[in-house]
Amino acid sequence: MTDIAMILDKLGRRLVSDVAPQLEGTYAGGQAGMVGLMAVMAGEAWDGAADRLVREIDGARALLKAGGVEDDTRAESLAISELTQVRDRLMGQLVALQAQIETDTSETARALNARIWGFFLASAHERMPSPPDFPEPDTEAGDPA
Repeated sequence: MTDIAMILDKLGRRLVSDVAPQLEGTYAGGQAGMVGLMAVMAGEAWDGAADRLVREIDGARALLKAGGVEDDTRAESLAISELTQVRDRLMGQLVALQAQIETDTSETARALNARIWGFFLASAHERMPSPPDFPEPDTEAGDPA
């Protein structure tokens, strides 16, 4: 876990576990809990962003090549913003290729179309944050859990 991911995780967990319960029943309590959850999920997304983007770039490039489209666009650095620009460009080309082959009834086109849709589904799934695992709140004796 990177420093940024660790900091966001610790801040988020503190908000959810310590601050929000003290404000229970108030608008501020709900907001503290929501911001805490978002911080934990943002930390997770930050930690894996470069890896995910590189895998998406490689996957899109492989599918484009299978469809006869060559693209040698490279990021100038490993900055998330640069990797995102390259990924977005390749995804745009992949959408155009998918639209072009969608009406082609050949087995080759149908197989590539299925691979492209599978890639879109998998990459969307990978971008979804996983819900944080927080311990159950302590309850006072006699309070229903």
